[in-house]
Amino acid sequence: MFWKRYKGSEAMVQIIVFIFTIFIGWLIFDFVKQKKITKENVLTAFISGIVAGVVYYILYWVF
Repeated sequence: MFWKRYKGSEAMVQIIVFIFTIFIGWLIFDFVKQKKITKENVLTAFISGIVAGVVYYILYWVF
């Protein structure tokens, strides 16, 4: 059962990539909408990515 030991780390890599993708997507969306990048936009994109990652993590372990 060597492969079962690394299932959690595989999930963490997926979650980190998901968080990064949400962060970049949210930042691009805000840039297109407001035509500039502000600290507030970066912070909201970061928080959105973290929240999405936590929800993804919970759904991963529930299902």
